[in-house]
Amino acid sequence: MQKELITEFGYKNIVKEFKNLLEVEKPHWVKEKEVAAQHGDRSENAEYISAKEMIRNIDKRLRFLEKIVNNSTVIDTTKIPHIKVNFGSQVTLLDLNTDEKKVYIIVGTFETNPNENKISNKSPLGIALLGKELNEEFEFSINNQSFEYEVIDVQMYRFY
Repeated sequence: MQKELITEFGYKNIVKEFKNLLEVEKPHWVKEKEVAAQHGDRSENAEYISAKEMIRNIDKRLRFLEKIVNNSTVIDTTKIPHIKVNFGSQVTLLDLNTDEKKVYIIVGTFETNPNENKISNKSPLGIALLGKELNEEFEFSINNQSFEYEVIDVQMYRFY
């Protein structure tokens, strides 16, 4: 299996979530389940059933996060040149059809977040952007729709 790229920032967040689930959330729900179990019949005990479900969900999330940690290559984006669009770049595009500016941050698959304009380096647009230079114009098609863009800014994105 090929490893996924992940920023240091994204990696640290995943490790932080993993530790919180393992050391805080799971012990809390295990205790809740034990307390609920003392109330007798477990088949009709809502608190017990709920706690069991929470533990199951936490375990599922822990397995998922562990998979990310084990299958990722952490990239220090400060050590990558951002003269061209690269992993960890913040790119400002000008839509040549609408004159609208759009900003995207190129991140790994596990860090994508459309609300923050973070797109995967493996997404169609991410792939199209990688390697583009300042003032370079390009065409991009997706779902039978064509777009024309010009790269008007490329810089290293500062993850916090």
